[in-house]
Amino acid sequence: MGLFKKIISNCRNPRNSFWGRMMLTCMNIGHNKMALWCINECISLDGEEDVLDIGCGGGRNIAHFLKRTKGKVYGVDHSAQSVAKSIAKNSGAVRSGRTEVMKASVSALPYGDESFDVATAFETIYFWPDIIEDFREVRRVLKPGGKFAVCNEVASEAGNERWLSLLDDMKIYTPGEIVENMKKAGFSNLSVHSSAGHLCVIGNK
Repeated sequence: MGLFKKIISNCRNPRNSFWGRMMLTCMNIGHNKMALWCINECISLDGEEDVLDIGCGGGRNIAHFLKRTKGKVYGVDHSAQSVAKSIAKNSGAVRSGRTEVMKASVSALPYGDESFDVATAFETIYFWPDIIEDFREVRRVLKPGGKFAVCNEVASEAGNERWLSLLDDMKIYTPGEIVENMKKAGFSNLSVHSSAGHLCVIGNK
């Protein structure tokens, strides 16, 4: 594996290394504009929701949700380094019990049925092992009427061939494919939002 490809591989699984930690910092900064648009313009919390951020990365979105809801905010990530970064980023909320971050796969979320009002996936479904079954797992942990928001900056393979060549297991989904996969997983009342190259697809349980 070439050096650049090795560095970029931290996009899907940040490691406990200089480049892994740097990637998490870059994610917190680089994806922030898209994340805030998705949270403020598309999800629009009422202020009482319990939220689960799947693939929480560097923890910045957890911090955003903590400012917008009085409920608890949870994060999961399959990267131990991401979990550590998210905990450090939100250490006060972790200590007070408002936030919990765990190492876990989207394919087996460590929560009971109907636990959350909102679940989110920012820039992460590209690497989910089985998109329909993983969407079903997200639906399982949502309360009736709960919403699931998928937020991406990349929505077409065209023009992103370089990323696909560097990240062998990356799958880029079009808005239509995300909608169709959500339907197959049992979500309804689907809506698609886009702005300045940002994409947010929301489905309800």
